[in-house]
This record gives sequence, structure tokens and C-alpha cells, in this order.
Amino acid sequence: MPLAPYGTENFDLSAFMASINQAIIGLVCHIFFSAGLHGLAFAFCIFMLGLLLSKKQAKAARPLQAVARKLTLFCLVICIPGAIALIAQGSLPQTGNLQVSSLGFIAFWSLISLHLSAEEMNFQWF
Repeated sequence: MPLAPYGTENFDLSAFMASINQAIIGLVCHIFFSAGLHGLAFAFCIFMLGLLLSKKQAKAARPLQAVARKLTLFCLVICIPGAIALIAQGSLPQTGNLQVSSLGFIAFWSLISLHLSAEEMNFQWF
């Protein structure tokens, strides 16, 4: 009778798939929910900036308000799975050892909103 390769006798496929499933649920629910909340706060700041500029009749007011609307819609969509998990379980799923940083989300949304603002200004002005 041939010997099995080293380490294969203790491998449990169902436990492996359960851990992968838990990681995906943690990623989609917890991290996307946190990213969406930070994005909503960032969209609110952009909208307020657009509102302030519209009172001064600046040319950049309409593009900033359009970017805030697009960003709000996207963030609400990515918050849906986390909100469902929060309502159903009372808390968000654990992400293991991963630590979520607000500074990282702020940097991420600033890059996204900068790109969207430039595209929207290019679209509306030219």
C-alpha cells in the first residue's frame, strides 16, 4: 500500500471552505461597510464644499455636487451587505487580525473623489 504525501491525511476540505467563506463574509460585510461609512462622510464634505461654492457662484460648484451625489449612491450600495448583517446579527462579522484604519479610508476616498471631480469638471466644462 503506497504512503500518502506528507500533510494530506489531516486536510479537511469542509473546514477550509468554511474559513474561506468566513473571510469573504468578513471582507464584504465589515470592511465594505466601514469603507462606505467613511465614503458617505467624505461625500457630505464634498457636497458642503459644493454648496459653499455655489453661494459664491463658482464654476466648480456643480461638478462637486454631482460628484457628491455619485459618491453617495456608490457608498450606499456597498453599505447594504454590512447593514443587513448588522440588523440580522446585531454586530458586524469579525475580520480576524485585520485592523481597519480611518486614515487609509480617507486617503482612498480622497483619491477616488479627486479623480471623479476632475472627470466631472472635464465633462461639464468642455
